[in-house]
Amino acid sequence: MNIPSGMTLSPMSTQNLLQIEVLDTPYFQAFGFLVLRHFFDPRLIAAEVDEVMRNGRWSSFEVPGSKEIHFQYVPMMTAETPGSLRLLDRTETVAATLFGGPVLPTRAKGVRYWGNTPWHTDSDLQIASLGVVAYLESLRENSGALRVLPGSHRPEFANALRALGTAGKPAEKSPAHILETEPGDVIVFDEHLFHASFGGGTRRQWRVDYICNPVGAEAEDHAKSYFRELYRPDWDGGYDVDRYPSYGCDWRDSGRPSAARLEALGVYELAATQEAFARSRR
Repeated sequence: MNIPSGMTLSPMSTQNLLQIEVLDTPYFQAFGFLVLRHFFDPRLIAAEVDEVMRNGRWSSFEVPGSKEIHFQYVPMMTAETPGSLRLLDRTETVAATLFGGPVLPTRAKGVRYWGNTPWHTDSDLQIASLGVVAYLESLRENSGALRVLPGSHRPEFANALRALGTAGKPAEKSPAHILETEPGDVIVFDEHLFHASFGGGTRRQWRVDYICNPVGAEAEDHAKSYFRELYRPDWDGGYDVDRYPSYGCDWRDSGRPSAARLEALGVYELAATQEAFARSRR
């Protein structure tokens, strides 16, 4: 989905609102991703990511997502990161449009990746979830641009790919759709979609994920399982959990409906338990 390059980039402009209103939901449902061009001014977000990485990391050592995915991250959910909170609010509208109803965010965070990323998915849970990512460098085919296998969020296709042994293979080993982006672009993708990258050096990213606001006991159980997987009680992310908590008090007391709903689901307790574990290791 391309927006004319001459559009006004002021926060929540009429053009931006129109962009959200005309989201190609059938395309997203069919292929599992969308790219929103020129969605935000990247300068403030880039500055905030640099700031939290400078002030929030305990060491220069990486926090491994797996043996082959290398990254560091710091949450961006406090008064120190107002641009991140504003971008979260705007992407929440995108997620709600694609899901057709209210959504709940995880924590927004600044991420620093390096190296190649093999084929993988971000979720194998039953609950529908999507990720919103914004890279802060210009990325091309051989410099770390996100690669996706369109339609692989669908169970039948995903199972066929797993049977082929696609998961864990190098990015260049499978035919892919390559999402070349510029700072200010946003990629929205189903977390069950296979994705990878190749040839990238160090690259910065802002990210937040969403699930539907659960209605009913079964849906709430799935939502709680999703957040328990995210906020494991024995995980240390290697960042300053006191300065940059998963959900700062400014967020929790903001009056946002999603903030109150997360509290009712026990998400803040899960995050606090994880942060207490990290604090105990300092």
